[in-house]
Amino acid sequence: MKTREMIVPRDLIRKFYPHPEPYGDGDYVVDLINGMYTDVFYREEGDFVTITNDNKLISYLKKNQLKSRDYFFRNGVYSLRIKEDIDNKNIEDWKPITPILVELEMPQEHKLPSEFMFCFYWIEVGRATIEGDMMILEVYEKDLIHMIDIGLAVDVIFESLKEI
Repeated sequence: MKTREMIVPRDLIRKFYPHPEPYGDGDYVVDLINGMYTDVFYREEGDFVTITNDNKLISYLKKNQLKSRDYFFRNGVYSLRIKEDIDNKNIEDWKPITPILVELEMPQEHKLPSEFMFCFYWIEVGRATIEGDMMILEVYEKDLIHMIDIGLAVDVIFESLKEI
């Protein structure tokens, strides 16, 4: 059966999982909002693709090409976006998880919103809040991002504050 490369819009993905085969058929395995599972590859353009021959999956993806999410900051694989209603499900799922907490003293003048989502490879791995002169970054999806990446992201965000 012939396979097709299909875009998997971020809004159709409910949950990401590390791929069980590091050099296998994708970067991640995802649970779609309709209950289907597939493996996906990250694309710099802001979405994911799957290579599949599953006719039901192909039909579903063709019918549901949603718009991309809007990001106010992106540097390589790190991105930030304003919290939306769609994020409430993740935030609710994260409540029982103890996050990795990073606190940063903020410069007097910055243009960051008071609450935003922290993304790694377009995946929401945490959220940040600004409280007074402090930014509190909470990272929940610890199996999808390594400590070194969190440290690099914090450095990149802090250095780029003047541009945001």
